[in-house]
Amino acid sequence: MISKEAKYVETIFRCLGMRKVFSKMILKPKRKPHLKKPPKRIFKKYRVESSEISGQNCYSLKRTENTKKHIIYFHGGAYALQAQRIHWKIIEHLLDKTNYEITLVNYPLVPEYTCSETIAIAGEVYSSLRKIKDKETILIGDSSGGGLALALAQYIKAKGLQPKPEKIVLFSPWLDVSMANDFSKEQEEKDLLLSKETLIAAGKRYAGECDMKDYRCSPLYGDITELGEIALFAGTSEILHNQAMELRDKFQSYGQSISFFEYEQMQHVWVGFPIPEAKKALDEAISFINR
Repeated sequence: MISKEAKYVETIFRCLGMRKVFSKMILKPKRKPHLKKPPKRIFKKYRVESSEISGQNCYSLKRTENTKKHIIYFHGGAYALQAQRIHWKIIEHLLDKTNYEITLVNYPLVPEYTCSETIAIAGEVYSSLRKIKDKETILIGDSSGGGLALALAQYIKAKGLQPKPEKIVLFSPWLDVSMANDFSKEQEEKDLLLSKETLIAAGKRYAGECDMKDYRCSPLYGDITELGEIALFAGTSEILHNQAMELRDKFQSYGQSISFFEYEQMQHVWVGFPIPEAKKALDEAISFINR
């Protein structure tokens, strides 16, 4: 049984027609200057350090100087949208409950860039941050940012970059931009934010000249061995739920360990919603990182 808060969010999404709104945002993205940096409240609550690495704006946040772990966070938005309020809410929860340092990377977006460029730049940013922040590093991403986080881990291994991330946390990840996995019409209708048609169009744009099943845009098909410990969070009302299960099954078939957290009736990236289920999932992610 989902919480009354989660039911309220679903009602709002239906009333506002959020699937149509979100599709328009993804397919016709507008760059907004104020979204290049954190909201004003972030500067009031945390120590914020801005930097430019490989041409990308990065913001590192922490509560204290003596941080024990460093999280590199990749936000979602179908590789087209800038970081939104929901992403900063996720980061705030993690900061308030831990003594981590978190760096949000404003990575290259479509249509200006495609996956081959984005993953290479993300690799450069990762290597630079590992030299600057000499501590245990965790990759975290939601939606397309989750896909990028896993693809980056595979890229790091393929290129022999050292050290590799110790852990990876994936919230509602978009793992296959080709959308080749099977799911019913009923499953698609459960998702109040994403549609298959929009994701295929966005996926083609992000893949560029690469095959849509190239691991750089669809890490579901990449090498999953020796990537570090992985936690995967998926809601059963997400159109991407089947992709998450495919990744879980692939790990198990390869004898690789993965921590899988499945949430009944949760919408896409529910971890950023003001609902009890979000708090629970984020607390589980913190426990995974800390263990």
